Amino acid sequence: MPEGAIAEPVGSGTDDPPPAGGELVADAARLRQRAVFLRELAEARALLARSTPWHGRTAGLRGRLRQSM
Repeated sequence: MPEGAIAEPVGSGTDDPPPAGGELVADAARLRQRAVFLRELAEARALLARSTPWHGRTAGLRGRLRQSM
């Protein structure tokens, strides 16, 4: 390895064998569960913003502040 070169971390995926069929099914199920969770989280945040208008304004201000950084 040349001097100053960065070695890839072990398990970075470049030399890993392709995943078995069972892992693909597990990944698909995990992604479905994550999508449901994120959808419900967005609904809860929208409900909170509607039910407490001051919270909605504060969240908007925080979001704009985060984007400006």
